[in-house]
Amino acid sequence: MLTADINGSRSRPLPGAIGRCPFCQSEMIARCGEVRVHHWAHKSKSDCDPWWEPETDWHRNWKNEFPLRWQERILVDQTTNEKHIADVLTLAGLTVEVQHSHLEPVERRAREGFYKNMLWIIDGSRLDGNRKKIWGWEAASAHIVHGQHRTNLYLTEKAEELFPRDWLESPAPVCFDYTGPNSDLTAAQLPLFLLYPGPVHSRRLFEPMSRDGLLRSILSEKLDTSSINSIKQNVANLRFGSGRR
Repeated sequence: MLTADINGSRSRPLPGAIGRCPFCQSEMIARCGEVRVHHWAHKSKSDCDPWWEPETDWHRNWKNEFPLRWQERILVDQTTNEKHIADVLTLAGLTVEVQHSHLEPVERRAREGFYKNMLWIIDGSRLDGNRKKIWGWEAASAHIVHGQHRTNLYLTEKAEELFPRDWLESPAPVCFDYTGPNSDLTAAQLPLFLLYPGPVHSRRLFEPMSRDGLLRSILSEKLDTSSINSIKQNVANLRFGSGRR
């Protein structure tokens, strides 16, 4: 984790510091080495959030893109008292979950049902097959041009050939980052790919973007449920000829 409680205040890890887990209140030790991203570790295994997983530096670096007050926020279902730690919770109420390891569909759906208004950031570099598939994205998609305006949005009939199948049914937008721990640093850098949920014109809508572009969209509140539905509806309202561009 990147935050712990010290004397009642949230704190970054500091060399030699001892803190408390904001979720389970167990003791945490600051890990401030020279190689890995500085972080907090539980002193002993405890009953913390069952959704918590060991984090890679890729995971921590994504969380560090956001203000400290947004990181690792505890959300509670007021009806059931179920609670979990969101990787990031924006002021507008958007939960951002960063995921490196494989996630079973049952748990994915449980998280989506709990957080509701959310965005996934997925490590697309984890499996070699996924990294190879995405290189053909331009040939497998049609660029949407509205009048003279280039939208930077694309439609594809071949979503299963481009993106990991486990994530195609997610009701939340899913952003794939192919520059994760297993990326090929000798190859040309791929953009992030934001896959919008659900079909549009019987196809899947996605948007390649830079890391800064994604962060700007989150900070400007363009990726909440309402904004996503508005973008999809605008594309659905367009009339396409036989040759899409």
